[in-house]
Amino acid sequence: MYAEDTALLAQGKTPSQALTTLEAWLIPWKIKLNVDKTKAILFFKQNNDWPKINIYDTPVDWKNEVKYLGVVLDKNFTFKSRTNHPRGKFNKSLRAQYSLICRNSSFSIVNSTLIYLTYLRPILAYASPIWGCTSKSNLTQIQAMENKTLRMIRDARWYHRNEEIRTALKTPSLAKFIRKLSDKFFFDLLKARNASFAKIPNYDPTYPCNIKRPRYSLTL
Repeated sequence: MYAEDTALLAQGKTPSQALTTLEAWLIPWKIKLNVDKTKAILFFKQNNDWPKINIYDTPVDWKNEVKYLGVVLDKNFTFKSRTNHPRGKFNKSLRAQYSLICRNSSFSIVNSTLIYLTYLRPILAYASPIWGCTSKSNLTQIQAMENKTLRMIRDARWYHRNEEIRTALKTPSLAKFIRKLSDKFFFDLLKARNASFAKIPNYDPTYPCNIKRPRYSLTL
């Protein structure tokens, strides 16, 4: 649970026990949760027969996905919704900058590319060290939005390859950009003094595994 970027952690043998512990902590601190905006999610691939839970004697609904700090988390950690979510925001921002980066823009290609890299690409790559472990098909959808924009900036023709356009604009692929962000993110994580961060197990993302974990983005 979080409010204004503040996360609360509580544990117990059952969800109800954890919530009881949390409620007991909230009372002396004079904090009250907004139950109407509270959602519950269990990150588990199996059945959906989850126990009923209550906060302040009010039932809390279980959800298949929730939004946390702008990132959509689904119960299976596929991040499919996360890759679909930025499409609307990206297109809205693209329309706002369209006259500056369109094919007939009076701006130079260098300046138009700079606008994309500083204003539009961060929308696509937001929190990517976490969801970069999503499937290749999901990453391809996001890369397609970037390809379309770069082709417009370069005024490319149908026979121009996307790789050639990125080379001409000196713009690495989105996967390489995510890899760069992930390198910095996980390196900084090792230096963090937060006790909870220190308990996060380290693992080799290149080790064969059926489940992709966040550090998989280091292999992109």
